[in-house]
Amino acid sequence: MYKFDRNSLIIVALLLILILTLLFVFINDIEIPFVNWFGDIIYNLLTPILNLFNNIISRIQNFFNILFSINEIQEEITFLRQQNQILERQIMFLSNYDRENKRLRELLNFKEKVEYDMIGAEVIANSPSVFEQLITINRGRRDGLEERMPVITYNGFLVGRIDHVGSSSAQVRLITDNQFVVGGVVARSDSREIGLVRGSGRRDKNNTMDNIAWDADIEIGDVILTSGLSNNFPEGLKIGQIINLETDNYGLSQKAELELDIYSVTIEEVMVIKNF
Repeated sequence: MYKFDRNSLIIVALLLILILTLLFVFINDIEIPFVNWFGDIIYNLLTPILNLFNNIISRIQNFFNILFSINEIQEEITFLRQQNQILERQIMFLSNYDRENKRLRELLNFKEKVEYDMIGAEVIANSPSVFEQLITINRGRRDGLEERMPVITYNGFLVGRIDHVGSSSAQVRLITDNQFVVGGVVARSDSREIGLVRGSGRRDKNNTMDNIAWDADIEIGDVILTSGLSNNFPEGLKIGQIINLETDNYGLSQKAELELDIYSVTIEEVMVIKNF
C-alpha cells in the first residue's frame, strides 16, 4: 500500500491550495495576469485537440447515419428514376401533340387557300419492298377514294397518287417510285419552264426532271410545282427544288436533279384530293 510521506502531503496541500485559489479567482472574477496567461496557454493547447476529436466524432456519426439510411437512399433513387422516366414519356407525348397541332394548323392554312374537296388519312404501313415505293393509308372506297387521286402532305407537298383502293384502306404510289411521272413547271413567274419529273426508285436518291429545253431559263435553286398540263394532278402543288443541272440528249435538252419537299416533313398524315 502506498504511504504518504511528508513531501507527498506538501504536494497535495499545494495542489489543493492552487485549485481553491483558481476557484476563488474564477468565482469572484478576479483579474490576475499570470492566471490569465496560464489559462490562455491551456486553452490554446486544448482547442485543436478538442476540434480534432469533434471532427472525428462528426465523421463517425455521419458514416453511421449514411450506413443506417442506405436503404432509404436506394429507395429514393429508384423513385426518382421512375419519376424521370414518367417525365420523359410525358415530354415525348407533348412533343408529338405539338407536332400534330402544327401539322393541323398548316393544313387549315392550306385548305383556306385552295378549293379542293380533301379528306385526311393516316399512314398505317410502308411497303416492305425496295423496288416499289408505296404507303398504305386508312381510307378506302367507302370514304369516296378512287384510283389516281392525288395525295399531298398537310402543307401542300406532292406525296403521290392512289394506286389501289380497298374498302377501308388504299395504297399510295409515292413520287419517289420509278413508275411515277408528273409534269413540272418552274415557279418563277419570269421562267415557267416545263419538264417531266420522274421518280428515282429509291428514297436515298433524288428525283430528276428531264425534257427541259436546251435554252430554257432554269437555275439551281428554282422551285418546281406541278404543271397541271396532264389533267392527272392539279396545278401548283409543291414538288421540290433544283439542286443540280446538266445537259441531256447530247446537248439537245437539259436535265435537273430535284430535292423533294416531302423529305423535309414526316409523312404520318396525308390529304387525298377527291374532286380533281
